[in-house]
Amino acid sequence: MNQIEKAVEILKKGGLIAYPTDTIYGLGVDIFNQTAVEKVFALKGRDFNKPLSIAVANFEMIERIAEISKNQRAILKQLLPGPITVLLKKKKEVSNLITANSELVGIRFPDNQWAIKIIKMAKFPITATSANLSGQRDVFRGQDIKLKVDFVVQGKCRYQKASTVVDLVNQKIIRE
Repeated sequence: MNQIEKAVEILKKGGLIAYPTDTIYGLGVDIFNQTAVEKVFALKGRDFNKPLSIAVANFEMIERIAEISKNQRAILKQLLPGPITVLLKKKKEVSNLITANSELVGIRFPDNQWAIKIIKMAKFPITATSANLSGQRDVFRGQDIKLKVDFVVQGKCRYQKASTVVDLVNQKIIRE
């Protein structure tokens, strides 16, 4: 079994993985598994008032979890995949736990072969929060993961800095 298959097997059982994206290492669980999502908050020591981003592997997954206008779709096609988190209006399938009760959801479509293969094979979006304790430095290498995850996918993070955050609903840049 290769590391992609192992990561997917763990995700499908409600487990937690650390995986490379184009920006930094992320913590991934099935976004539709409430217990797994709660594990992410506990492991990171993250405040429930802070939302988690979601990683997808294609535009169909974005449409499954967010409402997108024609204009927003055109912008997404220009920006993604890439080192950007886009904020869109969430659909009801996305739990309020993930969005910290916001109507907006942060979505990553990373330009990273490992992340995309894992999500495509799992057939569901996964969380995309940084693989570190809340407030600590971002992690760019699998061997530097300090959190107790079920599996670390080895790979490279090309940009080695957090994603730019673009709010497509209110049309503004939140973080460069």
